[in-house]
Amino acid sequence: MSTDKDIVITGMSGRFPMSDTIDEFAKNLFDGIDMVTEDDSRWPTDLYGICPRMGKVRNVDKFDGFFFGLMQQLVDEIDPQSRILLETTYEAIVDSGINPQSLRGTRTGVYIGVSIYACTEGYPEELQPDLRSNKQQTLLQTMGNQKGLQANRVSYVFDFKGPSMVVDTACSASLAAFNLAINDLKLGNVDYAVVGGTHMTFEPFLNQIGQEVSLCSPRGVSAVLDQNADGFVKADGVACLFLTHRHRARRVYATALASRLNIDGKKTRGMFFPASESQQDLMVMAYKEAGVDPLKVNLIEAHCTGTRAGDPQEVKAIYNAYCALPGRTEPLHLGLLKSNIGHTEGCSGIAAIIKVLIAFENECIPPNINLKQIKDECKQYCPPLFPNTEKLSYKPGIAGINNFGIGGLNGHVLIECNHKLTDEDNLRIAETMPRIINICSRTDEGIKCVMDFIEHNPQKITQQFLALLTDTMRVEPSVNSAGFPYRVI
Repeated sequence: MSTDKDIVITGMSGRFPMSDTIDEFAKNLFDGIDMVTEDDSRWPTDLYGICPRMGKVRNVDKFDGFFFGLMQQLVDEIDPQSRILLETTYEAIVDSGINPQSLRGTRTGVYIGVSIYACTEGYPEELQPDLRSNKQQTLLQTMGNQKGLQANRVSYVFDFKGPSMVVDTACSASLAAFNLAINDLKLGNVDYAVVGGTHMTFEPFLNQIGQEVSLCSPRGVSAVLDQNADGFVKADGVACLFLTHRHRARRVYATALASRLNIDGKKTRGMFFPASESQQDLMVMAYKEAGVDPLKVNLIEAHCTGTRAGDPQEVKAIYNAYCALPGRTEPLHLGLLKSNIGHTEGCSGIAAIIKVLIAFENECIPPNINLKQIKDECKQYCPPLFPNTEKLSYKPGIAGINNFGIGGLNGHVLIECNHKLTDEDNLRIAETMPRIINICSRTDEGIKCVMDFIEHNPQKITQQFLALLTDTMRVEPSVNSAGFPYRVI
């Protein structure tokens, strides 16, 4: 039973391989596109014998700093991840139907999950100590790129007054950030929360060492759960969710029923070997504390990456927690996002939630790809676990999202879809009288993009859509921002 105190996901945005928007991401997922590609956009394809296949976010050099009121000197030096985090934060808030300007000065928290590797390039070789301007540039490169600023810069630009922090638990970082946000919302420490995850690869060394130690696939194929899987494929991802309590939300994608973390602790097989027992305990703890019948969970989006050790351990945990213990006889759908895009590491938890939200909204589970024969260690669990390889019609209900990091920090989230009430009047947007809607943008092309969307997606232009659009288009530029100079009514 829903209450005003429920914590809901009310907005989302992201940049994924071959996907500049959530709509583009959804289309690629449903079309079964392998978003892992081969090109020389990061480094030469024959460099050091590294497999050139990787999931890459496009247009990382594009950023409108003037819109966010940032000085160009700083914009030129900061990490592309920080720039994209600003964009996806803005988009996630607008997606919720809220004007970001209305949140200035509010108790809005920012929680960003990141994956930080201990690999630096040292002091810049081009530094000239006798030139003050050169030292200042070096300061911007070093201080301006501290990872903590990835969250703090969001709070600064949008004038948020809540907590602002970066979380790094390796691959489970963004679900750890999600957990912190949920707890602060429950405790009343914040009214809104931006939860993000980010990971991008610009240094070839990380791919090289990953292949040399057999962690990354030498073929560059993300064959999750497949008999021929030979490691994971690195991928970029920057994504944000916007959370609040139900009574403040103008749009609801899903309700957060549970969010829990634990860690494996001491393990006889070493710190880096995943522990099936710890993951199973966490899953059971999550659904018991939320009062959720595990048999009502009809979709699990797994962390499975394509590694020999991690996948069988996780599949065993999911089977025991959601099938063996409660006595499941019906199939349990298993999502494997990393087969489609590769492993986005610190962004992987939020990316998985977004995939589940896409399945909720479309009442259809996207296909898992590169899965021809389930590996021997996992066959005994399938069925009842069912990793679909074709688009699958789906009745949305409760879904679990699993995530774990190399250090042993596990995260598990349960979310429930928001069943939307529609009627025959939903598409009658101007039958009684014309409606005046203000549409504004940074450029004339932006105006045309919105108008084209309205023209070519009549089934999405509902009364609710126009209600959400109206408030987000009441925009006045913030301090130092170039704002939206192009408008049409």
